[in-house]
Amino acid sequence: MHSVRVEVVDNGPAAAPGFWKRWNHNTAYYRLVRRSVPPGSHDLLDVGCGRGRLARELSGPGRHVLGLDPSAEMVGAAKAINAGVPGLEFDEGDFLTVEIPPDSFDFVCFVASLHHMDQVRALAKAAEILRPGGRVVVIGLARATTLPEELVSAVSALVSWFNDLRPDFDDTGGAPVEEPVLGWHETRRLLRDALPGARFRRRLYFRYSLVWTKPK
Repeated sequence: MHSVRVEVVDNGPAAAPGFWKRWNHNTAYYRLVRRSVPPGSHDLLDVGCGRGRLARELSGPGRHVLGLDPSAEMVGAAKAINAGVPGLEFDEGDFLTVEIPPDSFDFVCFVASLHHMDQVRALAKAAEILRPGGRVVVIGLARATTLPEELVSAVSALVSWFNDLRPDFDDTGGAPVEEPVLGWHETRRLLRDALPGARFRRRLYFRYSLVWTKPK
């Protein structure tokens, strides 16, 4: 097991012009993630942080935001782009193997990262490291495995194609990409079983949202 290394970012070049305004299927839901942070949250964790844009958007006075990613390249980019932002830190590591004490965070989010790992184990760990009243938010992916799911995905594909023509469209920027294995219905059942009471909603751009608050 490996312990989480906490390192303050304090140097590095500025982000490329327009970086903070670019749009893709993940950034489309950053506002939803930000608005889901419980009031008074101090310690936040972004699992699969990539270049750190969401982690930076979650930062603010009185907050400590840790971005965790298994890719050394992504973590390096995140540290450089977000150098000097107070309370914002990044670490390279596998969420399922890093040691994080229980009740360490008020908020944990996964944006297009949960399907890269054992989802049940990841959600169980997220629940364990949350303080009572804390919240887990997932913007995740699943795939169509039935005819009704394929019909819905076809509609989503048309919307995605149209929005991908936007002049501010940005791809994943070199982040590791992995296709989801589980279907929509199977994913919803699995996640609700892992976090009873969680709110699951299928969304555009082949995404879903899941929000769960840990009982006090």
